[in-house]
Amino acid sequence: MKHQISSKYFINLVRVGLIAVTTGITSEVAPAKADVIYHAFDECFADVKTKLPKIQKAGYTHIQISPANKTAPRGDNACTSDKEWYMQYQPLDYVLEGHLGTQKDLKDLIGAAHKSGMKVIADVVLNHMAKYKFYETVAPFPQAYPIYQKLEYFHEAKCIDNYNDPVQVENRWLCDQNSIKEGLPDLRTDLPYVQQNAQKYMTTLFGLGIDGLRFDAAKHIPREDMAKILSVVPKDKFYYGEVIGQSYDESRKYISVFPKVTDFQLVNTLKDAFKYGGDLRSLVNPSDTKRALPGNEAVTFSRNHDTWAPGQFDNWKFDSGDLPLATAYVLAIKEGTPLILNFDAFNPTVVAGVQFHQKLLTQPQYFRNGNEIATGANSPNLLFIERGDRGLAIINKSGEKFNVPQAKIPGLAAGCYNELQYKFQICVDAAKQVTQWGSAQRRGIEIGPRTALFFVRSDTN
Repeated sequence: MKHQISSKYFINLVRVGLIAVTTGITSEVAPAKADVIYHAFDECFADVKTKLPKIQKAGYTHIQISPANKTAPRGDNACTSDKEWYMQYQPLDYVLEGHLGTQKDLKDLIGAAHKSGMKVIADVVLNHMAKYKFYETVAPFPQAYPIYQKLEYFHEAKCIDNYNDPVQVENRWLCDQNSIKEGLPDLRTDLPYVQQNAQKYMTTLFGLGIDGLRFDAAKHIPREDMAKILSVVPKDKFYYGEVIGQSYDESRKYISVFPKVTDFQLVNTLKDAFKYGGDLRSLVNPSDTKRALPGNEAVTFSRNHDTWAPGQFDNWKFDSGDLPLATAYVLAIKEGTPLILNFDAFNPTVVAGVQFHQKLLTQPQYFRNGNEIATGANSPNLLFIERGDRGLAIINKSGEKFNVPQAKIPGLAAGCYNELQYKFQICVDAAKQVTQWGSAQRRGIEIGPRTALFFVRSDTN
């Protein structure tokens, strides 16, 4: 999203009830582009450039930056504070003179990223302009916006009061009903002039070498308008839409326009699984039961900058101990293009998950029933995800250690496997029995409380 307004004015996603758990191979879908994206949320471009070696070492291949165009004034220092991050989502003009850096700063970042083999995705805001209250002393609305100085470029100043009404969602302002001046003037994206300005801005970004785009507030732009705007996007660019669908079917409506959209359905499912009394076994193949989007259509995450932000989307916030484990799931599964918020990106569990994801991109996925692993392993607190016969992820959300003297891992080939965070080795024999867990004397499985482990066959690059 694009601003900081009380969450009661936004959609409340429909929670889909958990169903009986089954295990097995996931539905066959077209393989997703599965690179892991580092979200450089509200980071100045020069700072991201300095951090490139660290980002690359952690395993990220793509970097998503916050909006680069000129935005509304901030009362903080954008390079050292996130307090007024939401100002980045309030465009004043499409020139590259934003708080996060100049056009040269952005070009330098893109060039340095490309030299390191990484790609850069730009967040763009095309649905609305900045709150006009900032410019009342400068010029009457809408003359403060250099490229949109006529009222005809904007929808009538009415707030959305029903997010179930697509006509309102696409044609009214995002705002608090109590103050239209706090609202974000909604652009008439059906007008050729508005579409051309959006295309010109995107073309400028492509000219600098941008490799992809994230479209903010995508569901607030009519799909037919969005399709026209997107007609200038080269086929080799990665792009996706921010769609906070109230249901699985609503989210998927936008796949007719975007190759991928944000998977808030999966966030709901993760919240249910990781809450007190939740069951991790409910995370087996959630797309099969419409509790997550098909992987080839999804940008996946456990939290993004909106759900991180204080005072909004509180229903999607994880307990601090559960957050790395939910992120571990996002990275352990085959489906989706994972997006990792910068505040989470260098957590040791997350880094191990990023590396696991990259090493096993092409491997199939199987959720192993705990009964096949060990006595007591079929538990709501445990989840076992095999990746072909070369990798295994285990998540324990319990506050207690799981420890058994004997175990087998049916899907793994005989051999030894390295754990990517804690740096120990396990071995499995031809009968699939665990013959070593950290030491030659230790068999079975031992996984600490609230822990995720990532094992990759020792000869995997």
